[in-house]
This record gives sequence, C-alpha cells and structure tokens, in this order.
Amino acid sequence: MTRVSASAEQQKGEVERLRSAAAGIAKELRDLGSRVEELSEAVAALDPDSGGHEVEQPRPRRRKSSRPPVEQFRVTVRPLPELAMAAVAETSLRGLPSVKRVLSVERVEDWASFLLEVSAEADLISEMREAMPVGFNVDDSKPNEISLELKWLWGAGSV
Repeated sequence: MTRVSASAEQQKGEVERLRSAAAGIAKELRDLGSRVEELSEAVAALDPDSGGHEVEQPRPRRRKSSRPPVEQFRVTVRPLPELAMAAVAETSLRGLPSVKRVLSVERVEDWASFLLEVSAEADLISEMREAMPVGFNVDDSKPNEISLELKWLWGAGSV
C-alpha cells in the first residue's frame, strides 16, 4: 500500500468516525427530547386541574443579584472543509460549561465563526481543550474574540 493511499484511508476512517459521532449526538438529542415530553405528560397527569393538557412552561425569574454576568465572545475555527466538522465544532462549543447559548453561526468556505453568550471571567481555552475532539492552536486572540486552527488527524503521519 502506498503512503498516499494509506493517508487517504486514514482520512476516510476519520471522516466516518466524525459522521458516526455526529449521528450518535443527534440520536441522544432526540432521545432527550422524547424523555422531556414523557416527563411533561407525567407531570400533567399528576395535576387533576390540568385535564391532561400540556404543562405550561414556567417563565424563568430574573434575579439580577443571583445571575452571573454574561458577555458575548466570538470564536472562529478553521479548517472545517466538511459540514460534519463544523457540526462537531458547534456541538463542542454548545456543551462548554461557561457557554450559555450560541447567538449566531457563520460558515464560509473552510471556516466558521460562532458568536457565544458566555459567563464573564470564563476560561474558554481550558474548557475547549478538554471538550474539543481535536487539538488546536490559538491563531489570534483579542478581547472577546479568538481564532483557532484545528489539528485534524489526517496528515499527521502514519501510526
């Protein structure tokens, strides 16, 4: 087997692993949605006055003193040559403890930019190093903005 074909096989294997991981995450999210629906129905059944109707979602109370301060932070990642890779990056960012929500996503060619609402004083770099399925280097860093170069496995030499 030539070195080029071995590298291509490794790349195919990695892409398949990413697709499988994305599919697994999607299934888990569907399962969680089903479980939330079941729990909502069970709660509605406990209330005799509800008549079996859907449970109204309570509105969160806003307490200025108890809510930690949040700020917007932009994370740009590259290379993301396939949509599945962008999905993996977005899923990883959404799962970080200090990320409250993703405000917007912009994907152009082989990069993506994520505008996040994060807890103030968060250590995003440390959280990303633990959560991201691939290593990365910090290309550029400014206040409330960072650019990362992802280190995908292909091209890393044979194992």
